Amino acid sequence: MSNVLAFKRKQAETPEVTGKGFALLHRKIMELPFYKDPEAAHLWIHLILKAKYSPENVMTDLGEKLVRRGELLSGRNALAFETGLSPDRVQYLLRKFKKLDMVSWVSNSKFSIIRITKYDDYQLNSVPADHQQITSTKPGTATPDRDAVPANYQQITTDNELLTNNSISKDIECATSASKHAVQKQRISCEEVWQCLKEELPEARGWRVMDEDRRNLIKRFWGKANKIARQFDNGEPLTMEGFRTYLQYISANCRWMLEDRPDNRTGKTWRRMKFDSFLSEKLYRDVREGDKDDR
Repeated sequence: MSNVLAFKRKQAETPEVTGKGFALLHRKIMELPFYKDPEAAHLWIHLILKAKYSPENVMTDLGEKLVRRGELLSGRNALAFETGLSPDRVQYLLRKFKKLDMVSWVSNSKFSIIRITKYDDYQLNSVPADHQQITSTKPGTATPDRDAVPANYQQITTDNELLTNNSISKDIECATSASKHAVQKQRISCEEVWQCLKEELPEARGWRVMDEDRRNLIKRFWGKANKIARQFDNGEPLTMEGFRTYLQYISANCRWMLEDRPDNRTGKTWRRMKFDSFLSEKLYRDVREGDKDDR
């Protein structure tokens, strides 16, 4: 059976280019490496729905711009507003899509023109005039979950956080609330933070043991980084997921921290960083601002 969507056909016609018509969804979307990441899949489908089916001149602050087939004129803030994602999450996913050769873009001070590189793979040049019959995957068919796009280091899910030494002295307790009337507590242990470092930064110089000094380092970092996270994320606190994706960002974009490199000026070798270095609120701030990316 063909992978394309099944349709009840009468005759083919061109869809509306005003954004009010329909768009095709090819089953190959389910083969994308990030299909099981709901936010990544949501943004990708949104880009397909927003892209122009045929060339159109669009009036902008910089004058009239030609937006070609498979392109959309937008920006991360506009996409964030339209999808409900955070602007930084949108930016992260767009970079991931670009790395996968799925999109490219040209930006200026006002907006970006985003191009879906294989738009024709998702949108035929002619589509049915009648309604679509959308089918789903066969029951029991596994969808690939490799290379899932991780949640961005901007993604935060809680509103309030209290960092304390609680009854379990090894734990960092984060008291969070989804609203003023509902309270949900999340416990984050120092061992969990250590495990996260090992999983996300295996190339760094790690720790062989956990002791009181390192537990205190983690607690101090969490308290200070939490204040920084709130400034970036409209008052939202740092969560374990946010910490994990902070490390994932370093792994993808700050390779100099994870490699031994010779220093031609001094004749010495720059050693890759140790776990302690990543538990610095100053480094956390600079990474969030993009100041530590590879040059």
